[in-house]
Amino acid sequence: MKKFIFALSAAALMASGLASCGNGAASNATEKEKALGDSVAVALGEFAGAQSASNYMRLKEMQPETAAKFNKDAFLRGLQDVLNADTTQMAYYQGLQMGLQLVQPIIGINNEAKIPVNKDKVLAAFKAIYKQDSISDLNLYYAHYQNQMNAVQEIMKAREDSIKANSPEAKQNLEEGQAYIDKMVAEGYTLAPSGIAYKIDNPGTEPKVAESDLVMVQYDGKNIKGETFDTNKDNVRPMRANGFVPGFKEALSMLGKGGKMTVVIPASQAYGTDGAGEKIGPNQALVFDIEVLDINPESK
Repeated sequence: MKKFIFALSAAALMASGLASCGNGAASNATEKEKALGDSVAVALGEFAGAQSASNYMRLKEMQPETAAKFNKDAFLRGLQDVLNADTTQMAYYQGLQMGLQLVQPIIGINNEAKIPVNKDKVLAAFKAIYKQDSISDLNLYYAHYQNQMNAVQEIMKAREDSIKANSPEAKQNLEEGQAYIDKMVAEGYTLAPSGIAYKIDNPGTEPKVAESDLVMVQYDGKNIKGETFDTNKDNVRPMRANGFVPGFKEALSMLGKGGKMTVVIPASQAYGTDGAGEKIGPNQALVFDIEVLDINPESK
């Protein structure tokens, strides 16, 4: 899911140091200094050009339609206009730079998130704060901005989840997962209120695993067809019990040291509509064989 980030550039905040910037070296510069200045000019131009070209290439790869509409000649004209700008008007050009930074998230939120952001309201809010004599706490504004962006991300995530949940693959996985759970319950597995189905071969000793525990757990993870997607049999190491998906954590809470069980975890208690990597699809149920080898081994 795309995130829209706005960061203040240090260059945009420089109110001094640029005003005296001219075109060329000082008249009293030595030949060596002039030669160095030319070398710096070429290096700076090449580096900035390479960055811009690289950004354009990434744009072509990720958003070919947007790249096709991008006019390189217009970009170069804008670059030239700023480089040849009246150095007494640097505040104006810094305002242009800030505007360019602001317009990027506005375009992104409008086009990608489909949430209308009014440019006039952005400008009015900017002016109201910018013209103040002092700012009490910048962190308050940043926190408010982050909260609003989190709300945008939540809406986008909900839309994406809805699209994934209604895909043929997700619907089929959900039906097959539930059918498998029903089958295992019919064969003697216990169905928990959360929806996981389990069979405990050995509950292990007391106490049982708590979420705050560090555990040595050996496990095999398979899909309902019996295909392994993950195992740690050759690499058992201490892990936090609260670091697993909800269904796995619930299963661990039923076991003590030496405990063994098999658990079928529905998608709602595993990776949901997102799936995980290439091996776990959307709404896929998971089957784990679990053995607790030790609890809090470092404290003993």
